[in-house]
Amino acid sequence: MKAIAGALGFFSTIPVGRDAESFESLRENLWILPIVGAILGIFMAIPILILIRFVKNLAFLAVLIYLAVEGINHIDGLADFGDALFAPKDRKLKALKDLKTGVGGTVAVCIYIFSLMQTFSILHPDEIVLAVIYSQMMAKFGMLLLLATTKPIWEGMASCMMEFARKSDLVVGLTIVIVFTLACLTIYPKIVWVNVAVILLCLLYRLYVIRTFGGVNGDIVGALNCLAFAFSLILFCHP
Repeated sequence: MKAIAGALGFFSTIPVGRDAESFESLRENLWILPIVGAILGIFMAIPILILIRFVKNLAFLAVLIYLAVEGINHIDGLADFGDALFAPKDRKLKALKDLKTGVGGTVAVCIYIFSLMQTFSILHPDEIVLAVIYSQMMAKFGMLLLLATTKPIWEGMASCMMEFARKSDLVVGLTIVIVFTLACLTIYPKIVWVNVAVILLCLLYRLYVIRTFGGVNGDIVGALNCLAFAFSLILFCHP
């Protein structure tokens, strides 16, 4: 429970697990990240489901609920990654370190928020709860994949999180994802190909950042959280 509290406090705005003991427990039990993603998805999905009954145009409010629960740390990572993505090859690492948000980062964040609003406006009310919970779980699985199988490019929050990361964390995390997927199979058969597609996205992203940056930092990890979340929601919109 300490690890879950630490993860909720670290990866969201929920005021729990902000103590050193909880954070240490998180670092030593990274396999819980998919579970934490599902919990955060519940915190997002329940108010969205309630609002569906009273609000016709839910998209904007749904994005606000998402931001209220998860905060902006991952979006900040997406902004920095966006700057590095569009920077010349010899300046990508410098762009990643730059504290100022450039045009590339602004464009990346705008596209991200727009995609969330579009998907929330398209998702069927009967699917929105599962879509949000599952997409948050896969977003955190993507982070686990990077933390457990890559190396840090410099000292920082990512290197701190990766100190105790093990391949076994990824195996357990993947097992949790598979069990959840199989549990939902009877009510939502297409969740299997959603699962495969999101994992493929995470693997391709991992390959790109290793080739481009040589490893990861907190911004790169946070950016994948956003990309996996948005991509998964988009797939749920597909008929």
